[in-house]
Amino acid sequence: MLEVRTKGYQGSLHKSARVFTNDPKHPQVTIGMKGKIWAPIHMNPRYVHLNGILGEKIERVVHLRGEKKKPLSVKVASVSIPDKVEVELREIEKGRRYEVKVRNKVDKETRYQGQVKLTTNYAEKPEVVIRISGNVRAPLEVRPKVVSFGRMSDERMQELKKKSKFMRRPVMVILNKGNDLKIEKVELEKSLFKVVTRQMQRGRTVQLMVEPIFDKLQKGPNEDHMKIYTNQKGSKVLEVPIRFEIL
Repeated sequence: MLEVRTKGYQGSLHKSARVFTNDPKHPQVTIGMKGKIWAPIHMNPRYVHLNGILGEKIERVVHLRGEKKKPLSVKVASVSIPDKVEVELREIEKGRRYEVKVRNKVDKETRYQGQVKLTTNYAEKPEVVIRISGNVRAPLEVRPKVVSFGRMSDERMQELKKKSKFMRRPVMVILNKGNDLKIEKVELEKSLFKVVTRQMQRGRTVQLMVEPIFDKLQKGPNEDHMKIYTNQKGSKVLEVPIRFEIL
């Protein structure tokens, strides 16, 4: 018996399963299933992704449609992250169609998750949950925020040094809005590391390869501070801590 669990699905559904047999002529058979899942309330999209650049208007609209003859009534029951999103419910077609507008309220670079709960007058679907994820990025960002080389024994470091081997960690400077990015200079507070700059995407993305200078590292925590100077007015200097512990 082939069974399909339809919870959470709506509209057209296509599934397939591979069946292995002891028949030498047909050792493997693929069985396909398709159908249409009826739901009392059709929701599109099912998830809200508020991805955008800081300073821009970031919003998405979810459309709800009642699939029964009985008129649909919808109300906002709760918003789990009211400090991060604003929710507006509008009736588009009397007793039939609604739209839920979810708008970002955060004015800083951040990520978040939450949900909006709606109540309805349909016994089959008394509650509708809209899941939300937010990713608000700065116009200019650096990844990662901290460079870590982890921990290494002094013996291992000396071995790498003798063999003239190196360790590197990439740092990406990404311009999310515009195409005129330039790195003017890079400074290291203690010069325990060196940096090689490479343009990945002209005017948009620059890669900085950070490499430890083994001769300057000492036993214990080694910390340095990298300053990346750019031509971007709102982000003239990006700062990235660098850490490497020698045991």
